[in-house]
Amino acid sequence: MGKESPKRRRFKIRQKQKRREKIKKLKEKLKKAQTKEEREKIIEKILKIAPHYYGFLEEFLKSIEKKGAKA
Repeated sequence: MGKESPKRRRFKIRQKQKRREKIKKLKEKLKKAQTKEEREKIIEKILKIAPHYYGFLEEFLKSIEKKGAKA
């Protein structure tokens, strides 16, 4: 309908920032994860926070595997 209140807008912005921070932390954990079970748990958490993140997650996992193969 109309514009949303500034308070509501600020709430949405903070919510988005918090989501980004959580995803960033989980991506770092994903890099350090040793077992497949750990990775699956972390991926589950990321997708719960941001379901639209699936495509980016696949690319991220491929880049981790490539780096792991080089080392």
